[in-house]
Amino acid sequence: MTIERFSQLSGLDEGVLQGHIRRGYLPTIKVGRYRMINVALLNAQCLNAEEWS
Repeated sequence: MTIERFSQLSGLDEGVLQGHIRRGYLPTIKVGRYRMINVALLNAQCLNAEEWS
Protein backbone atom coordinates (compact mmCIF):
# COMPACT_ATOMS: atom_id res chain seq x y z
CA MET A 1 0.00 0.00 0.00
CA THR A 2 1.32 3.45 -0.79
CA ILE A 3 2.41 5.66 2.07
CA GLU A 4 -0.16 8.23 0.98
CA ARG A 5 -3.03 5.71 1.10
CA PHE A 6 -1.85 4.28 4.43
CA SER A 7 -1.80 7.84 5.76
CA GLN A 8 -5.39 8.40 4.66
CA LEU A 9 -6.62 5.15 6.19
CA SER A 10 -4.68 5.39 9.46
CA GLY A 11 -5.12 9.12 10.04
CA LEU A 12 -1.36 9.58 10.59
CA ASP A 13 0.58 12.27 8.76
CA GLU A 14 2.93 11.12 6.01
CA GLY A 15 5.85 12.66 7.91
CA VAL A 16 5.05 10.53 10.95
CA LEU A 17 4.88 7.43 8.75
CA GLN A 18 8.22 8.30 7.13
CA GLY A 19 9.74 8.48 10.62
CA HIS A 20 8.26 5.10 11.54
CA ILE A 21 9.66 3.63 8.33
CA ARG A 22 13.14 5.07 9.00
CA ARG A 23 13.11 3.62 12.52
CA GLY A 24 11.96 0.23 11.24
CA TYR A 25 8.55 0.29 12.93
CA LEU A 26 6.70 -0.25 9.65
CA PRO A 27 7.74 -2.93 7.16
CA THR A 28 8.19 -1.72 3.61
CA ILE A 29 8.96 -3.16 0.23
CA LYS A 30 10.45 -1.38 -2.74
CA VAL A 31 8.47 -1.80 -5.97
CA GLY A 32 10.38 -0.20 -8.79
CA ARG A 33 11.18 3.28 -7.58
CA TYR A 34 8.30 3.35 -5.09
CA ARG A 35 8.42 2.42 -1.41
CA MET A 36 5.25 0.67 -0.26
CA ILE A 37 4.11 -0.33 3.21
CA ASN A 38 3.96 -4.13 3.41
CA VAL A 39 0.49 -4.45 4.94
CA ALA A 40 0.53 -8.26 4.81
CA LEU A 41 3.73 -8.44 6.87
CA LEU A 42 2.46 -5.75 9.26
CA ASN A 43 -0.72 -7.77 9.80
CA ALA A 44 1.29 -10.95 10.45
CA GLN A 45 3.51 -9.10 12.96
CA CYS A 46 0.44 -7.79 14.78
CA LEU A 47 -1.13 -11.23 14.96
CA ASN A 48 2.15 -12.71 16.21
CA ALA A 49 2.41 -10.00 18.87
CA GLU A 50 -1.12 -10.85 20.09
CA GLU A 51 -0.08 -14.46 20.64
CA TRP A 52 2.67 -13.34 23.03
CA SER A 53 0.47 -10.96 25.03
